[in-house]
Amino acid sequence: MKLLGFAVSMIAGLVAIGAGIYLLVQQGPSGDSWFEVIAHGAGVFFISCGLFMIGSSIVAGASRDT
Repeated sequence: MKLLGFAVSMIAGLVAIGAGIYLLVQQGPSGDSWFEVIAHGAGVFFISCGLFMIGSSIVAGASRDT
């Protein structure tokens, strides 16, 4: 069961990072717009959340083994 939880956390982290990268590369048709600013900010947020999810699942998995 621990392995399943670890796998789900890793997949969720990778999905969040992928969504963040997707939002970071979005370009508006008219150049800089508020949509781009919000999308880029959300992209950075999703990437950091994904890294946090992956890191916390690694730490939780390591603390359970000892």
